[in-house]
Amino acid sequence: MPAAGVTLRVLAREQIPAVVATGGADLGLVDGLAAPSDPLRLPDVAPMTTEGAGEEPVCVLLPETHPLAGRAGLRLADLADARWLHAPDAGLPLAQLRAATGGRGFGPALRYAGTDLRALIALAAAGHGLTLLPHSAATGVPGTAAVPLTAPRVVHRTELVHGGALRGAAAAPAERLLEHAQDPPQ
Repeated sequence: MPAAGVTLRVLAREQIPAVVATGGADLGLVDGLAAPSDPLRLPDVAPMTTEGAGEEPVCVLLPETHPLAGRAGLRLADLADARWLHAPDAGLPLAQLRAATGGRGFGPALRYAGTDLRALIALAAAGHGLTLLPHSAATGVPGTAAVPLTAPRVVHRTELVHGGALRGAAAAPAERLLEHAQDPPQ
């Protein structure tokens, strides 16, 4: 058992609420697209508490040689027919992009079944498809352009999910995450 008594597991984002609801985990972190200051739409599996642990703008990550790389901003609806990377466990799921634009387009050019964000970024840089990432993950990557998404107004949101009052070993990491969420961006 770890000295802190805390174990971190990576799960598919759609599994996390159910695992927390059934007691398989004391808390979980779930991320996705949301309107600014709106909570994520999570499956209704049981009464749970959700708390915002972070929110930031999103960017379309594409190769620096892509024709859209020099734009000041992009509209998601204009990219519905582009070649997209389907990486549901590393990036923002294509289903969320479809939902944000009325349910059409966003067909996958390539599916990445891993969780390593660096691998997803490398695939985008190599021209295998576009991906939508939080600003902090997308900017400053050699060989890529991170173009801000201007419409619709959505953000990458991370929420802490738990079944009730946090006690024991899970309480300290949760408190630190929530304190960090309150810190103003640098």
